[in-house]
Amino acid sequence: MKSITQQDWYGAIVAVLLLSLLLSIASPYFLTTGNLSNILVQASVIALLAGGQTFVILTGGVDLAVGALTALCGAVAGHMMIKLGMPVAPALLAAVAIGAAVGLFNGYLVAFVGIPSFIVTLGGLTLWRGLAFEATGGFDNAGMPAPLPFIGYGELFGVPMPIVISALYFIVMAFVLSSTKLGRYVYAMGSNEMGARQVGIHIKGYKLAVYVVSGLSCALGAIVLMARMDSSSGKMAQMFELDAIAAVILGGTSLFGGRGSIWGSLLGAILITMVRNGMNLLEISQFKQMMAIGAVVIVAVWIDVVRRQRLLKK
Repeated sequence: MKSITQQDWYGAIVAVLLLSLLLSIASPYFLTTGNLSNILVQASVIALLAGGQTFVILTGGVDLAVGALTALCGAVAGHMMIKLGMPVAPALLAAVAIGAAVGLFNGYLVAFVGIPSFIVTLGGLTLWRGLAFEATGGFDNAGMPAPLPFIGYGELFGVPMPIVISALYFIVMAFVLSSTKLGRYVYAMGSNEMGARQVGIHIKGYKLAVYVVSGLSCALGAIVLMARMDSSSGKMAQMFELDAIAAVILGGTSLFGGRGSIWGSLLGAILITMVRNGMNLLEISQFKQMMAIGAVVIVAVWIDVVRRQRLLKK
């Protein structure tokens, strides 16, 4: 398994390097320190959501509601700070609690009730965003109190804080996947759930944990996004679920579960952000950018299906 995930990760590296070469030829402004730093900052929130999504997809599931849950966490936390005058710490803890609670809810319905993850999270796609608007009255909340501006625009040893936070997150998540029971069982469940059950793995409990990880990742993503925007609302993170899923797939994680890398998902998020950044530099319209991202996702899934068919034939 280790060699397979490394191959997937290496493929994502090659894609990033090749795209960097093409964009640097197409635009003299791409390969600059400022622009590369901007790409990493812009990719930070998508990367955080993709990290949580990786755990879900590795088990053979999918979370279509990560963007909506990010909006709910951010909108409620922002409303508590701006409209209700609550201190920052309790408001951010509320965001984390919301992410964990929704993760538990999703995980319970998928693991214990047996509802397909696609259906549960498809419902959450509108449920959580609607709740975000309802909880805040549909109003935007701007002017985040300290230390959120530092999280969004500050630097640590010259490195922007969103990049620092994303790097620490992926180091921790990589350790979880490679060196803990949760990580080993995630791969086992995705590869052969029936076999994992027969060797004594508590499938329901670990599958529940996977959705909690996704929910907590959304909460962290909401905090970083609020800090970067200096505002929060129910409109936050629109279409981020597509970007997060695309990042995971482009990073080499199989939609069928059991194979993939958390580092590949990070590279996938960077790859998507590079595509958008490059198309902006080339003054390509937003509508064509949407078409390009959609086409990239379809091609990535196609490649995953072909690769799975080849593995099954061996």
